[in-house]
Amino acid sequence: MGRLQRTAAVLVLLASPSYASAASPEAWLGAAPPSVEGAAKSGNTTLPRIRRGPSAARLGSTLARLQPDARSTTRGGAEVRVYQEASPSVVLVITDESLGSGALISADGKIITNLHVVGDAEEVGVIFKPKTEGDKVGDADVRTAKVIRRDAVTDLALLKVAEVPAGVKPLVVGGAADVQIGSDVHAIGHPTGQTWTYTRGIVSQIRKDETWSVEDKIEHRATLIQTQTPINPGNSGGPLLDDKLEIIGINSFVSDGEGLNFAVSGDDVKVFLARTTDRLSAPVVTDPNCKMTVLLSEPTTDPEGLKELVDQDCDGDSDFVLLLPYSKREPIMGLIDTNADGKIDKVLVDENRDGKLDYALLDTDGDGKPDMRGAIRKGESEPSRYEKIKD
Repeated sequence: MGRLQRTAAVLVLLASPSYASAASPEAWLGAAPPSVEGAAKSGNTTLPRIRRGPSAARLGSTLARLQPDARSTTRGGAEVRVYQEASPSVVLVITDESLGSGALISADGKIITNLHVVGDAEEVGVIFKPKTEGDKVGDADVRTAKVIRRDAVTDLALLKVAEVPAGVKPLVVGGAADVQIGSDVHAIGHPTGQTWTYTRGIVSQIRKDETWSVEDKIEHRATLIQTQTPINPGNSGGPLLDDKLEIIGINSFVSDGEGLNFAVSGDDVKVFLARTTDRLSAPVVTDPNCKMTVLLSEPTTDPEGLKELVDQDCDGDSDFVLLLPYSKREPIMGLIDTNADGKIDKVLVDENRDGKLDYALLDTDGDGKPDMRGAIRKGESEPSRYEKIKD
């Protein structure tokens, strides 16, 4: 479950004036950011979390943390019916880095969840609810699910398991016509590892064309169902249900404040399911009231080249140092201290100096050497995924 962070996404535009030789992108990793007099700070971003399929070693420790669901203690017959009929279709999603929720939506094993739950993993672990309420799950209950589609714009992912347990029926995805402000809604998921937990609330509002970001630092955009239904980390990817047991949203994040919980709408889920290709990076949305600002430029006599301190999100603080070598044979680089520890952990590279980013390098273990490399597609400011650099 993500904690909301409002962002104004601005494409990193790299100018290319005529520019002595600069260090290679790899050489900057682990170094201190180049001096820029008057810098407020050098970096306020966070390293992307690279998630792969769950390893055997981590899987055991993850399962050991789970708390079995107790007997349903909902207050009325309608709530009991929702839980009893819908909970078998709600799955636990396990990766090396996290726990999340998902909902079975087809008899052939398709499961909807959040993209930030699965990250870059090609396969994840999935557990269906035990037949006997309260039974503890273990390694033998884990099924492998392939991630078959992703959409970074709406923060959705589609999984598929080879076989669905006997008697488990898929849930139906509803639409906007089924959502009324003030109506009852239900959530089932695994908050903080408390498996198959049921909560109930009401629809507070429908927020059309909203933007948000969570731990993945990607700007997402979708219609959101705002509810007072209590949800927590581990509910991400789980269904928000109406009284007809239809999915009207996918629980995705909570905002600061009391009872401010948000689900990606069923309409956006339907559009996602109708797509046949991935959308691995959200489109750049430019806020007309916010433009990327160059806070400070060094004199052009610096031997490394012109350095500009860039405020990308217009919050008045610097986000990275842009290095513009004098030589047109050298790439333009964005040097980022992602951990705010005084060392460059990430380098964005415009290799051919055409004003478009080509790739990024990450140093994830702080040894000054790149561990991950990600290609950047045309028009994007971040790699859609990173690949491990082989030794």
